[in-house]
Amino acid sequence: MSLILSLLFFSLFSSAILRGKFSYGKADYDFHEHPIQFVVALLFIFSLSALCFYRFLTEP
Repeated sequence: MSLILSLLFFSLFSSAILRGKFSYGKADYDFHEHPIQFVVALLFIFSLSALCFYRFLTEP
């Protein structure tokens, strides 16, 4: 399950980087309009991906 979550978060992160924008719920994050919020949200998504991947590697 951790591996699936890490792949989902990483795919969301990479698609947002490539497109320069993403939407979650009713919020739209666009790099050109709101660069600081975009970067903060991407760092949060990337950290969730790294945490899930770490959990996958350390699970017995």
